[in-house]
Amino acid sequence: MKSFSNEDVRYRPDVIRMKWRMGMAYGIAIGLSFAAATWGLDGYQLSQAHGSHPWLKFIIGALICMTVGGAAGWLVARLEKTILALPIYLGVSLLFSWLTLALPFQIFPKVVALIDPETGSMLNYIFYENFSSRFAIAAAWVALFITLAGILQIPLTEPAAFSTSIFGRLMPLVVCAVIMFINGTIVDTLNNEPLRSAVQQLNQTIQFTVDHQGQEVDKALARTMRMSSLRSVLDVVDQPRQIIVGGYDPWLGQINVLVHFGEAWVDCVVVYNQPSFCQYAKQGTP
Repeated sequence: MKSFSNEDVRYRPDVIRMKWRMGMAYGIAIGLSFAAATWGLDGYQLSQAHGSHPWLKFIIGALICMTVGGAAGWLVARLEKTILALPIYLGVSLLFSWLTLALPFQIFPKVVALIDPETGSMLNYIFYENFSSRFAIAAAWVALFITLAGILQIPLTEPAAFSTSIFGRLMPLVVCAVIMFINGTIVDTLNNEPLRSAVQQLNQTIQFTVDHQGQEVDKALARTMRMSSLRSVLDVVDQPRQIIVGGYDPWLGQINVLVHFGEAWVDCVVVYNQPSFCQYAKQGTP
């Protein structure tokens, strides 16, 4: 009976194909976990705050990151050289870093304009020159984490390809997912969090105002909840609403937040998470 050495087994066609599939799955896990932390959590929180199109960034980001990550993982597995994983995943990190800026500030408004022309026509998204510093910070963080995940690919997936247990085969995916999820939560604070917080704070003010309509509210509490910011649009605040960022300044400190109350559009200015004032944004409103 013919026996096979470890080297013989490694180069069996079925084992090679398994390692390629593991590499692709590893890369897909990198992309999905990064997208989930960067835009998925953002989407969930926006959906809880009456956000308009809350999951759009996650869907777009996940599709791109999973595709690119899967291709990178497959290529690294195909080449079977850990040293080549470094330049491959550094290239992936540049794309991921670019997406952290391009997706919320350039891609998102264009896609919204395609699928929801009325809302898209209200958006005024500008890609400011100083955003390059945000890209540099994002690129540094993403490169650090994705390089770690990339270097670990072959050492983790090689044994997994020979594993007979589900746990053994899933372990590399769990490890890289944890690494990239942490990375995504860090990157989220750079660009998504300032926009999301403005929406959340305004929604909180609106909900508080609706809940206390016709009631006497303590003046100190009213100031804390910024109820005065809605004074000029009280006629519509009790209508169903959808909230979306309409514009922002170069430092993401002053955010213009649009609220679609039924048929009325309201433009609110939120300064460092403090609703300042609101006014009707379109003719034909009450």
